[in-house]
Amino acid sequence: MSHLKIRDLEPGKPVSELVVRVVSKAAPRIITTRTGRKTQLTEVLVADETGTAVLTVWGFGESSGLSVGAVIRLVDGWAKEWQGRIQITLGRSGRYEVVPDDGTIPSIADLGSRSEQ
Repeated sequence: MSHLKIRDLEPGKPVSELVVRVVSKAAPRIITTRTGRKTQLTEVLVADETGTAVLTVWGFGESSGLSVGAVIRLVDGWAKEWQGRIQITLGRSGRYEVVPDDGTIPSIADLGSRSEQ
């Protein structure tokens, strides 16, 4: 079975499953949603050998399990375009999990030499 890669993501399409490496993680910030409720937003730069994307993680403490260099599997997400870049968001049923680093996703150093193509 072929796995979805970042280069395959299309805005407005679901992301059924994607395995990526966390390249960087911005500091969480508190935002006010359109409905007026406050929540936490964390933007995480993720990459595979085909490119980079920004993963947006919503909710207080939801990104605490993500660390730079970790390999994660995203399930049931959604791709959209934001400021000219692909962004992945996890819907209500979406989730991520840290998975063993089996070497199939290049290291951050290797990804850095290919990013910004």
